[in-house]
Amino acid sequence: MRITGGTLRSRKLRSIESAKLRPATDRLRETMFNILANILDLKGAAALDLYAGTGSVGFETISRGAEKVVFVEADKKIADILKENSRALGVEEKCEIRVMKVEKFLKLCDEKFDIAYIDPPYAVNRTTDKIVDEILSRKIVNESGIICVEHSKDYSPPQSLLLRQKVFGSTFLSFIKPEEK
Repeated sequence: MRITGGTLRSRKLRSIESAKLRPATDRLRETMFNILANILDLKGAAALDLYAGTGSVGFETISRGAEKVVFVEADKKIADILKENSRALGVEEKCEIRVMKVEKFLKLCDEKFDIAYIDPPYAVNRTTDKIVDEILSRKIVNESGIICVEHSKDYSPPQSLLLRQKVFGSTFLSFIKPEEK
């Protein structure tokens, strides 16, 4: 797995074999960031990467100009890979790694972000509604920001907030605006 654009372009990310990991593909990340470039300026942005896994989306966000990324990953082994990747890329000062469940992080979060990326395991897709609702109700993403959700067909984003949606086979990528269009 590699970073597809920005200052860290072509740099490889370390990963591990785990049934818990389903990293975003290069094609999906490239498409996502092409769409984001038309919606949001990432330069200096604060980003949130929920269910971070190896951190491919968060590191891609830093590569494309974000000032800070908070990675949330419940699995300690996988979080250790995140730390290794941040050191190998030389971006530790832009990374905060929180080893905890996403639901707990959201309840404790008092920060604001310009972008939130949510890629829950498809087995917990039924909780995606609750996670998006929590982000919206607690205003964790700024009004001018965006929420990106990678999901299966089982999740239906709030239509009044849905800005755009792309389909990659059985994977959907939805862009949600915190305020109604």
